[in-house]
Amino acid sequence: MSKNVIVLAMSTLAIERESGTIKESRFSYKESDNVGEEYFSQMEPISKMILQREGSLDQIIILSTNNTKQEIEFLYKGKEMKISAVDFYLQRMNLENSDKVKIVDVEENRMVPAIAQTIELIRNAEQEYKNEKMNLWIDTQGGFRNISMVINAIISLLKDNNIEPSGVYSINYNRNNKVQRIIDQTNTYKVFQFVSGINEFTRCGRAEQLEDYYESIHQETPEDVKKMKQIAEAIQMCNIFEFDKYLNELREMYKKMPKAESELLGIFRNQIRQDYGNLLEDSCTGLDIVEWFYKKNFYQQAITYVEAKLPKEWIDKGIIKYTVEPNELEALKKKLHKEYEKDENMVIFQIALEYFKWNEIMKKKKNRVISVCEFESEESLKSARSKAYDNVGKRFNLPLKYTYKKDQEYVTEIVGNADIEIQAENEEKVLNLVLLYKLLKKERNNFNHMSENNLRADQETLGKAIKLFIKIGREVYAE
Repeated sequence: MSKNVIVLAMSTLAIERESGTIKESRFSYKESDNVGEEYFSQMEPISKMILQREGSLDQIIILSTNNTKQEIEFLYKGKEMKISAVDFYLQRMNLENSDKVKIVDVEENRMVPAIAQTIELIRNAEQEYKNEKMNLWIDTQGGFRNISMVINAIISLLKDNNIEPSGVYSINYNRNNKVQRIIDQTNTYKVFQFVSGINEFTRCGRAEQLEDYYESIHQETPEDVKKMKQIAEAIQMCNIFEFDKYLNELREMYKKMPKAESELLGIFRNQIRQDYGNLLEDSCTGLDIVEWFYKKNFYQQAITYVEAKLPKEWIDKGIIKYTVEPNELEALKKKLHKEYEKDENMVIFQIALEYFKWNEIMKKKKNRVISVCEFESEESLKSARSKAYDNVGKRFNLPLKYTYKKDQEYVTEIVGNADIEIQAENEEKVLNLVLLYKLLKKERNNFNHMSENNLRADQETLGKAIKLFIKIGREVYAE
């Protein structure tokens, strides 16, 4: 009999705000089943499918953040409970105190240790079941923001051991459907692996090849070659925090190296100088890095960098200045369940929400998905402006608000205000930059969650949006 190992990233529990009751849903993996089976934890359906369909769950590897291990209070079938998301899943699956369960601690800004531990657990399982067939199942339904990149990295690194997933699954969630369907995303991940492999070979493979070269001649690999390998891995896993760290270290190394070298290693270093350009200078900006990613067609990395890094850069450069009571901003974060969000990111996104009505790069029109505009010029962005835009100038007061559903109606609550000052010469260009930030942030979220209902941009349209973002950014930075 085959052994079944499942990898999943735990999600926080979906608790109804007004009643404090955990939401009940139903799922099915059979096309003919229109009744389905109840579930409360987002991670139940695929685990139950494997258990029912394959006959066993022999190991369950759970990637868990601190939030999913903290106990919370809620009502479950009329009963008061205080339990963490992880323990609730285990209870629902009858796996309490089971040695089948392996918990992997995850820090969202430092994911490599979790990736390494997960790979080691899978390798150990393969050794344990070497006399039997091991099926590896991946559940991509829940988890933290970068789960798709982490899973992609795990799958890539396991290929060296000839371990490939037997299936990758998620829920095609639609709140209007009584029964949520499990969908097979195995082929989608194979496409990612294909693209990742090409990029590694054509864009990031030089460090690997040089490392192999020095190993073959029994010489120590130079430190900058090792650093390039780390940068390549950070790019591949879309880890912009490690990318910045290793780039800074490489920059310091290259300051101490001669500009002209005739040896083989010198040729490599000159290629790096040409390729990285201003990224190796102290004057390097986040916008420089976004443009570098864009020119290499690393669109996912580009929009990830935009979302995480650019708002702080705008504040630090004095392009935008804001004043806000810390307790009001914290209150907004709490209402939106985004306590982790940086202050700068929260304020910039609130500006975008208030003054621009476009939410995504794509939209539906007569059963077709089209782009909201051509993204050829700033003129094409004017249609995105809301009525409130007319009152915007160099200085304006920004309401800090959030919208929620109550009694079948949407209610907006204001928790405070922020004083905004655009210190750049052309406030229209700055606001257009903020609009594009909003759209690119949403596209990044669409990519990570991978739901079929998301209006994901095609490569050409996303490229145009990033290109326009860079163009406007250059003009703003030059003022």
